[in-house]
Amino acid sequence: MLKRDYLVKQFEEFGKVMAVLLGLKRDGKFSELSSLIFDSAIKYTSTEIDFVESLKNDELVSMLTQEKKLSDEQLKMLADLLFEKASFYSTNNSDELQSDNCYKKSYLIYSFLKEHATLNYSLDMHYKLEVLEKMKL
Repeated sequence: MLKRDYLVKQFEEFGKVMAVLLGLKRDGKFSELSSLIFDSAIKYTSTEIDFVESLKNDELVSMLTQEKKLSDEQLKMLADLLFEKASFYSTNNSDELQSDNCYKKSYLIYSFLKEHATLNYSLDMHYKLEVLEKMKL
């Protein structure tokens, strides 16, 4: 029961982080947005977002699940952060390859979660998967 309460609290906190990210993106505060994404990845997944970006696509899920031992909840959070970072790269007119890389990695994680996870399938994840599938990365 304590583990479940902890997870619920963690999801609530992460939801607030996502709301702040959207506000920073809307306000064009890209430096703060990038910093919050970096800090949130470490806080919620104990994994640096830059490390995840550097992984090869074919080893991404196995590295995160077997080596890093991330839970389904942590994988979902990481995929959400990668999706926002990709959007950040697109909005900030950064390197398109970086944006595509983050979108592809978020797609791979969402797809894995859809097929294998114990998480309830959310509308948010469904929407993001549809957007990513239309992008044909």
